[in-house]
Amino acid sequence: MVSLFLITLFLSVAVIQLCFLFTLRWHEVVPPYKDNLQPVSVIICARNEAANLERFLPQVLRQDYPAGLFEVIVVDDGSTDTSAAVLAALQQQYGHLRIITIPADTQKDLPGKKYALRAGIAAAQYERLLLTDADCQPASATWLRDMTAPEAAIVLGYGAYQTAPGLLNRFIRWETVHTCMQYAGYGRRGKAYMGVGRNLCYNKSLLAPLQQDAAFQETYRHTPSGDDDLLIAAIATHSRPALSLQPAAHTISLPQPGWRSWWHQKTRHVSTGKFYPAGVKRLLGVYGLSHGLFWLIGLLLLVLSLCMPPGAPFSFWRLDGCLATPDPFIIAVWIAFLLRIVLYWINAAVWYRGLAEKKLFLFYPIGDLGWALYNVILSPYILWKSKQAWK
Repeated sequence: MVSLFLITLFLSVAVIQLCFLFTLRWHEVVPPYKDNLQPVSVIICARNEAANLERFLPQVLRQDYPAGLFEVIVVDDGSTDTSAAVLAALQQQYGHLRIITIPADTQKDLPGKKYALRAGIAAAQYERLLLTDADCQPASATWLRDMTAPEAAIVLGYGAYQTAPGLLNRFIRWETVHTCMQYAGYGRRGKAYMGVGRNLCYNKSLLAPLQQDAAFQETYRHTPSGDDDLLIAAIATHSRPALSLQPAAHTISLPQPGWRSWWHQKTRHVSTGKFYPAGVKRLLGVYGLSHGLFWLIGLLLLVLSLCMPPGAPFSFWRLDGCLATPDPFIIAVWIAFLLRIVLYWINAAVWYRGLAEKKLFLFYPIGDLGWALYNVILSPYILWKSKQAWK
């Protein structure tokens, strides 16, 4: 009875996982062409990012976009390094660079990066906003064109990470693609719940109704991270986002250098999950739970099927009189396990090719199993993590 229950449970979660594959599958994004480019305000919030501003900001300022049609606003959020000097020097070279300085002793009514972001948005001259981070570089000189070209009021982009040796880098990039599969898939179906703040475009006017939304403001004021998630989930209810995932539209960020800093970043980010729309939370919860159970029960059943003697529970072989014959239930388990792995692996390969992500194909099953394990460890942080700092 117990063995039949476990087998039935595993087959059920395998079917659920295969159903989610329809949401996570790749859709080709055709880069739109626009003759009449609209004015854009690029917003970057930075704190103690002098080295990154000196290295990456010129690539944003030199975008292939008509002069006079874009400005770059850098909000220096209480930096104590040489950020001010770096920005002042760059402003001498680039007249379209605007600098907003927030003194370090400013009393803020918003946590994390939100205060700086609000200041940048308020200062923006143009309706179209494009957000990125100080430690990001555009993947191409046409990044600004590609991210702002779609007619939609919201454009979700892809924020890649630099490739580096090591297991952590592979997993960071694996998870980045996997996260994109999710928010892109839900966004296509009118259930957008997040975007990545290092590569995100939306119209400024969409934010106006949120000023009168008391429930949103209460959540926004008391959530240290997730400014991009909370905003997109709120404004996308009235405007379905477009996707701009072609490689030229990417930003490329510096990955976390070690496991400790990566863990600090993840525990801060996942705390926003409990504020997602209820329907999206249910779907993400079912996906995450079925994903974890698939690996936990599946590996257990497969190992037992190979180790147990004929006739024992979960053995690949059952005793039919004096003969040992394959157990059809265990055969079904093997087929379901391999089918799910192969189909998800193929789908991931299509994403890797479409996003121009290298050296992840062979890592896919390791990343998939690792994601199941770390989801279990991270789940408590979704409920109680409340750190207020963003740097």
